[in-house]
Amino acid sequence: MSSNDKQQSPEQAGEHLTEETTQAVHLTQGEIHAIQKALLFLKFECEETSSLLYAGSPLINSALSKLREADIHGDFSKQFHSRPSPHAEGFMRDKLERSYSEEHVPHERTEAQLNDIWQSCMFPFPATSYKQDSDPK
Repeated sequence: MSSNDKQQSPEQAGEHLTEETTQAVHLTQGEIHAIQKALLFLKFECEETSSLLYAGSPLINSALSKLREADIHGDFSKQFHSRPSPHAEGFMRDKLERSYSEEHVPHERTEAQLNDIWQSCMFPFPATSYKQDSDPK
């Protein structure tokens, strides 16, 4: 290999890196399963309302989708997550409601914004429209 054939990082090559820059990553099936389980735990089992920052992240959802595509059991996972999950919906609804009530400065959200948040948080499960709890507490 000549000195001109050296591998360079994108930064060394003068490329501008953004959130959209892609990199090849090689994972074992065990690593793919572990990451998927961690992401699903974060979304549907972690009680901390601060986890919603990641649970509803389009970037996290995109990574989860790509991991499912690379998973040898991805078809099973897609089939499993294609059905509504009353447990996951109840858990996520409670976590979102707690998060909204904990806000120091309440944010006004439109119905469309609430639905976008709900859909993102519920991925990979299908979800009906978000309905806020109308019971005053």
